[in-house]
Amino acid sequence: VSSGGSSGGAAVEGTEFAVVLQDPGGGADYSFSPAEMSFKAGDSITFVLTSQSEFHTFTVDDLEIDVSVDLEETVRYTVTFDSPGTFSLICIPHEQQGMVGTITVE
Repeated sequence: VSSGGSSGGAAVEGTEFAVVLQDPGGGADYSFSPAEMSFKAGDSITFVLTSQSEFHTFTVDDLEIDVSVDLEETVRYTVTFDSPGTFSLICIPHEQQGMVGTITVE
């Protein structure tokens, strides 16, 4: 399974999908909001990733996605989902605190 992604330039723009990277400093437990995401194979999605008050990552090893988001920063990352599957999403520094999710591509 592969995906293409870009964080700028002449990249393909996809359908926007907002994800908040939550943490205790922002008034929540460590989590992705939403934590469960579903898309269709062939979809181009532009994730709009917003960190609350700490450094986070939006990492899906099986799709070669590893985006860093500094505190109180918003980062846009576009990916086209090539193949169906269920993929684990983690925040590298906060995985042990439960900051995990799932991306399902049908």
